[in-house]
Amino acid sequence: MKKAILTIGNTLRGDDGVTAYLGSLIEKDSSLDWQIFYGEDTPESEFHKIREYAPDLIIVADAMTGMKVGSVEVMDLSDDRDYMYSTHNLPTPILISYLKGFCQRVLFLGLTVDIENVLEVNEEVSKEAKQTAKSAFERVKEIDSIFDDNN
Repeated sequence: MKKAILTIGNTLRGDDGVTAYLGSLIEKDSSLDWQIFYGEDTPESEFHKIREYAPDLIIVADAMTGMKVGSVEVMDLSDDRDYMYSTHNLPTPILISYLKGFCQRVLFLGLTVDIENVLEVNEEVSKEAKQTAKSAFERVKEIDSIFDDNN
């Protein structure tokens, strides 16, 4: 099974870059076979590469606010019409809808960060957000075990 992750977030806005940090954790783990696509704040620019790779499963990972800081949530946004606002041009449910056109399974992985840590130009991801990324990494490993090649 071909698996991919699309990370979303502006790496120049502090904790908004938490998913890029998550992507680097996954790339460093040789036991995981995931293709990482770094979408930054224009994830739609990676769609042609994702389509070419043709994953069976893709996780769309994005920083979010409004929930308990540090929480990691897998959500089904396929029928969500209350669009979430983010730093990228297209609302996340529209991105997911487009990806479903050529990926069998699409999951959303939200990493909750402190909104105060995304408001200014800052290339550093906070210690708290790094811990959130590590929790998300554990969640990706769980997902990997569910969708391994034997299923």
